[in-house]
Amino acid sequence: MSDNAIETIGLTKKFGDFTAVDHLNLTVKPGELFGLLGPNGAGKTTIVRMLCTLIRPTEGTAIVGGYDLTKNPAQVRRQIGVVSEGVMLYKDLTVEENLKLLSRLYGLQENETNSRTKELLEMFDFREKTKRQVGALSSGWTKKALICAALLHNPKILFLDEVTSGLDPQSAISLRELTKSLCRQGVTVIWTTHHMQEPEKICNRVGVVFSGRLIQVGTPLDLKRSASELSVVEVDAPNLSIELIEAIRGLSEVCNVKYDNPMLQVTCSKDFELAEKVTRILVSAGAKIRAINTQEPSLEEAFISLTGGEEEIDRFLESTTSK
Repeated sequence: MSDNAIETIGLTKKFGDFTAVDHLNLTVKPGELFGLLGPNGAGKTTIVRMLCTLIRPTEGTAIVGGYDLTKNPAQVRRQIGVVSEGVMLYKDLTVEENLKLLSRLYGLQENETNSRTKELLEMFDFREKTKRQVGALSSGWTKKALICAALLHNPKILFLDEVTSGLDPQSAISLRELTKSLCRQGVTVIWTTHHMQEPEKICNRVGVVFSGRLIQVGTPLDLKRSASELSVVEVDAPNLSIELIEAIRGLSEVCNVKYDNPMLQVTCSKDFELAEKVTRILVSAGAKIRAINTQEPSLEEAFISLTGGEEEIDRFLESTTSK
């Protein structure tokens, strides 16, 4: 039996001639908060659906919670909880009624159902909302109710697929903190997202998924340092002309220039003299420089570097929307 919570072996899913997931090899440790990061259409949800036994792989398999995905799907389902688009509760039932119904489907005894329901509702601070119909809850409380339902049978592994989409910032922060708490209790969490900022705030490790392939895996810091090897310079310089910005973009080593008056951001392959070069161009043109500093690249910039640049991402997004 694998010591990992999840281990995929050549996991592949094809829909006709389209390869949604291409020979995925990945390991996730018990109690780890693992992020799958990539744009919409990259293959994240297809990976989750295969690991949750909702769709069968075309090739390969995975060990999930100690059981083979293709040989023992029923045992896999007992090890997991899922919060994903399409997974819903009964809107005409209260939160408490939904949990009691699900407990019968899981085959839980009545005393176990009562204690587990009470524990979860207290954990998420539902209070009087336990008696509300699910259809009357806000999106944030609905997501919390879905997580309660996913945790009802004490799963070893929890899949949270784009769980913060549509939530207000406060609800998103609350869900991130609750998820980290679950991992401290020993639950393994797979967190999929297309928001580049989220993995830096929450994940132990991140797998970058693009065009159905796993591009690279590491901690957010590892990805920023080793995958991108970028230099980033920020300059507070008001009212720069288009011609001046194009002159900076013309530096051979520059790969990205953004200007939102008055902030100029220049990103390029590792170049210890980048700040000096940018400053020289601005000063020679008589631009007013109020501040200049260098910084580490963001995970978003590392992602762009790993996937071949913004033009490659745009081509990929255009191809997925045209399918």
